[in-house]
Amino acid sequence: MRLRAIVTAALGAAGLLLTLPGSALAAQGEFIYSFDRYGAVQRDGLFDPAGRFCHRLDLPNQSVPAYRVQNRTDATAVVYLDDSCATDVFYVLRPGQSAPAGVKVRSVMFSR
Repeated sequence: MRLRAIVTAALGAAGLLLTLPGSALAAQGEFIYSFDRYGAVQRDGLFDPAGRFCHRLDLPNQSVPAYRVQNRTDATAVVYLDDSCATDVFYVLRPGQSAPAGVKVRSVMFSR
């Protein structure tokens, strides 16, 4: 009987551990970006974005990339010029960093 309780507790703990990685990978905070829409500058952002997932930025026209990118999350953000986090054109932003002028972005991935 005692062995059964130990095994049950161990399996329960293992189940809890398996549910943690998804939430543990999420970045906490905001990722802010600017883009042009009908000649006016707009701002948008991702809030507490999932980690290890390619986020395609919500842009009105994918041919016009975002700029003035600010990583206000607690995770490292890798920003890409393409919309699928797949090209060699990227820039790494540590937590709290902003991209230099001229960096154009269509997608981003977060990691710890």
